[in-house]
Amino acid sequence: MSEGVKVSLSIDKQCFNKKPNSLLIGAINNRLPNSVEELSVGEMAKQVVRPYSRTFCPAVFKNKQGERNNNNWNRQQVFALDIDENLTIHEALHRCETYHILPSFIYTSFNHSEECQRFRIVFILDEEVRDIRVRHFVQMGLMTIFPEGDKSTKDAARMFFGGKDIVYHNYDNFISVPIVRDASVLYIKTTSGTNESREMTKFCKMTGINMNNGLPYLELINSKQDLKGRDLSLNTYTNLKKNEIGLINIYRRYPKKIQYYLLHFSDRPEQYIDRNAKFEITKFKSHRNLVQNYDFGELEDTCRLFRESKCGNHWLFHSEMFGIMTNLLTIKGGAKWVEQILTSRPEYASYANKWNAMLNQIQKSQYAPTQCENYCPYALECDHGTNMVEQGKLFQGQIQVIEEQARIPKEEAEQRLKQMFEEAMNDEYKGIYIIKAPTGLGKTEAYVQAAKYKNLTIAVPTHRLKAEVANRMHEAGLHFLAVPDIPHLEREDRERIDRMYAAGAYRAAHRYLLRLAHQSTKDSEAIKSYLATTEKIRKARNTTILTTHHRVLNADNPNDTLIIDEDIIPALFPQSNMTIADFMLVMSRIMAQLEDHEDKRMLQVLRNKVLDAPLNIVQPMDSCLYVSAEKIEGIVAVDSSVQVDILGLLNCLYFAKSQNLYNKTEYISFVRRKSLPNKKIIIMSATINETIAKLAFGNNVKFSDVGLVEQKGSIIQIPMKSFSRASINQNKDEMQFLKKVLIHAFNPDSYEISYKNLTEISFGNVSGIDFLKGKNITIVGTPNLNQVAYLLFSAALGFTLGLNDSVMEYRLVKRNGYRFRYQTFGNSEILQDIQFYMVETELLQAVGRARTLRHEAKVLVLSNLPVPSAEFIHLKKNDVIRIKNDYLKVSSN
Repeated sequence: MSEGVKVSLSIDKQCFNKKPNSLLIGAINNRLPNSVEELSVGEMAKQVVRPYSRTFCPAVFKNKQGERNNNNWNRQQVFALDIDENLTIHEALHRCETYHILPSFIYTSFNHSEECQRFRIVFILDEEVRDIRVRHFVQMGLMTIFPEGDKSTKDAARMFFGGKDIVYHNYDNFISVPIVRDASVLYIKTTSGTNESREMTKFCKMTGINMNNGLPYLELINSKQDLKGRDLSLNTYTNLKKNEIGLINIYRRYPKKIQYYLLHFSDRPEQYIDRNAKFEITKFKSHRNLVQNYDFGELEDTCRLFRESKCGNHWLFHSEMFGIMTNLLTIKGGAKWVEQILTSRPEYASYANKWNAMLNQIQKSQYAPTQCENYCPYALECDHGTNMVEQGKLFQGQIQVIEEQARIPKEEAEQRLKQMFEEAMNDEYKGIYIIKAPTGLGKTEAYVQAAKYKNLTIAVPTHRLKAEVANRMHEAGLHFLAVPDIPHLEREDRERIDRMYAAGAYRAAHRYLLRLAHQSTKDSEAIKSYLATTEKIRKARNTTILTTHHRVLNADNPNDTLIIDEDIIPALFPQSNMTIADFMLVMSRIMAQLEDHEDKRMLQVLRNKVLDAPLNIVQPMDSCLYVSAEKIEGIVAVDSSVQVDILGLLNCLYFAKSQNLYNKTEYISFVRRKSLPNKKIIIMSATINETIAKLAFGNNVKFSDVGLVEQKGSIIQIPMKSFSRASINQNKDEMQFLKKVLIHAFNPDSYEISYKNLTEISFGNVSGIDFLKGKNITIVGTPNLNQVAYLLFSAALGFTLGLNDSVMEYRLVKRNGYRFRYQTFGNSEILQDIQFYMVETELLQAVGRARTLRHEAKVLVLSNLPVPSAEFIHLKKNDVIRIKNDYLKVSSN
């Protein structure tokens, strides 16, 4: 057995072999406030009995040079009772076991004998109390359970003499404030007979605690979340504000047994010093709304403890029965299952009175459901959420953490990244290496340093990020060539070039730039320089090349190693769409200008296929050899009415027709597939998905994951709503107001990232943004795509979908260690993976802009898709009302 935790107390340095006389007591009294020691519980027990028998005071005092009195009391974790008559040690231990309030040790006093047993019971609280009211409540609670004790022990400055021998000890036993409260209530209930109500009121007046539904007003809470919206006045005490390091795990068999609570006192702390009169208390009545429409069948399937308890296969200890009751009694119909559990084993009959009293107590106290990890013996071997209630009913907008994800220190993660990158660079295998690492860990620095020793091609997502990397490479003294962005053009020329790119007429756009370069305009020199640099890069040898994802997929380069910064998979499977009306207009204009009848016929076949296509069904694009392909591109290039990617459609792999549910507009969407060059490729990304990567590149991909890393900043998420574009469009005023109040309450003065046309920084355009580094950010929305986008991507990966595979529904999902409800595909795991990959990629890109890994920035996420490393805030209806009212008050002022 261990020596227990260390506790602080005031203990005299002098040793005795008998009770000190009055003269010595006076000296001890003067020494005690200045005799504070920190001892393990076992060491304390040894010091208070022979041969030392040191006198002690459980309290630590404010002024060590001051007097030992209640006014000088500062803090306390040790509590003791002095028993001199009417109780034996055996009877005392039996009572402790009966009321589940176990002492750490018991020692006999100097005048103890077997015939007249005199002893002291020492309890260790699971926290160090610094509020005199809580100290008073604990001491009076213990004295209520042991009325045989010396009444003077209620004194906060009480001292206890040493004694003879330790007659009982278990230094791992601890009590807690809720345990003291429950034991006191149970004692009063089982010993007061018909006077229970009167005695309960008397106890509350004596301890100065208000009453709720006839019991001392204590609330059990699970987390800080339960404090949201609470009025924590000076008369309300909570231990949740404390540093958890100071709270002891009182049930060692469970990983996280820490009890948080609220105590509602009738007065302020200063009124509890030298107070003998009874307190004026307030009596409250409250009612709990039970969870409705609960699926106990789902609970039986997912909760082993419930399954084995209801049929008596699992013997329930007191803490397990308490945990089950606090959960089931919050559910409509749960009391019936509690009754079945209580009668599931004949041995339980002897506990019936105690457990029925506990049941009544839980109902009146309206205890929150106890968390699984705090009482369930199977907590470490099953997938579970916060509590048993959530196992059978997970509400929409609620996220369960079913697997705590370990996070490593930043320094360790940096070493992992460096090692993974070096191994990939040194490996002779010419294949694809993928390193998944959080944003801000040092990916850019890794390949910039590598470029000092080896000619690389480095591809980044955007020209903006390319410019930032170029600056880093200049600072490192590197020689390299950077693919240029298109120079400034006159508005008309720029619009024409942009339209050609939009239509997929890349060769025509290049020819147009050549023509502009030979004209005498103010832009011609810049265009010549752009074209010359492009040609120089095409012919380059023995130099590092800095380019973009788009360019690296459309141009050859000589270097044998390609570094890709961020996930390039979306660029490999580009998707586009156009309305059917635009499609018909463009096809008509092209066909009118074509002379080749075979080309016209083939385009006619394509047009009819699109028009006749059923909605939301992916179809392959027929392979057609257009004799006048170059002429079609020429028509598209010069016809200003062509504003859509018609050439992309003609060269796509798959297409699908869909319809907007609100305005009934029909669209055609399509996907193409591009290929990476045949060389060693190292992809480094924070968002890439291993499953999708292996589907895209093959199983020979070498995938490494640095893992989750400890954050310097914070990410908080409120998943109550998806804040989807559709919900915002349908209830714009309501959703905009809710967004404002949540930002005001949780992340004021923050930059906002949301949908295009709603904010300056939008989904789809966040990759490579660096100016938000270290800034507070609020992300509004879940960047879901049209259902067809997932179907097209799946088809491009080579999956054949069944007719029912594309059905989407709200369903329970387990992903990334979370359990939540989401609108997703119910009949296809691959479609689920694709959907979450595409949405998570965009959401995590947005979160990563704040660089919380290295900066003390805050990111608020208003989305129902869980973000790894986020702290989830689940707001109740009353919480939202309070937050809205607070916002309106501030706005009116």
